[in-house]
Formats: sequence, structure tokens, C-alpha cells
Amino acid sequence: MKPMKLAEVREHTGRELTVEEAAQYVSPGQSDTVTRNQACALSLHSWLNSATDWLRLEACLVLLAQKRCQKSRAVSARIR
Repeated sequence: MKPMKLAEVREHTGRELTVEEAAQYVSPGQSDTVTRNQACALSLHSWLNSATDWLRLEACLVLLAQKRCQKSRAVSARIR
């Protein structure tokens, strides 16, 4: 199961969390695997999500996207 897309989640929250704001909704030091699993779990039955659940889901997706960008930059820097 893949988590929902960030754009879909932002339609429900009406916000665009920054990385700093997103970090407040996720446990500090939480691994990527746990964050991905949390995003998948919150995406499964989205009709049951409360407003806080939507914010948590957006926070997970923002942090995962940010980490993905960091990894791709690191790989492209090594190639050069």
C-alpha cells in the first residue's frame, strides 16, 4: 500500500506545512520506515481521519519528500 499523495492531503488540510512545522507532528528521531508506515496507516481509512490525523499525514509526507530530495542531491553530487 502506498500513502496518499501530498497534493491530495493538502486539499483536506488547506495548509502547506514547512519541514519545521511537520517535525512537530512526528516523534523526534523517528526512522523513515516508521514515518512511511504511519503515512500508510493514516491513508488506509482516510474517511475516519480527524483534523489532527490529516495534519500528521501531511507532516509524514512532507518529511519523507524532504528526505527523498536530500538523498537525490547527495547522489547527484557524487556523480559530478
